[in-house]
Amino acid sequence: MRHALLVLPFFLLCGPVQASTWQICRMELRITEVVKQPYPQLKAQVLKVNPASATVECPAQGATLTFTPETPDYQRTLPRRQWPGKGQSVRIDYRYLDGVCKGDGHSHECRIKHYPMAGP
Repeated sequence: MRHALLVLPFFLLCGPVQASTWQICRMELRITEVVKQPYPQLKAQVLKVNPASATVECPAQGATLTFTPETPDYQRTLPRRQWPGKGQSVRIDYRYLDGVCKGDGHSHECRIKHYPMAGP
């Protein structure tokens, strides 16, 4: 009991912590271009969109995206030899996380985006 009384003030001093969750949009895309400059990326048109929940902000059907494809676990960039070519259709599980980024001593709202290739 004595230990609990010593720890209690520290919990009261801490502000509330809010955890964010990944928001996911399952999309079918058609690759329209393999961009080489300023760095390799894919440009694609959104064919179909399926948000994981009603609150997810997905790109609109017909919109154009430029992105770097990632492995299904979104931990690494997909090797370029595995990138789809122009005209191919692919499935992407686009996911994002909104938060606060810090840089140059200033905090600002930001969105972390991932474009993992979905399995067959």
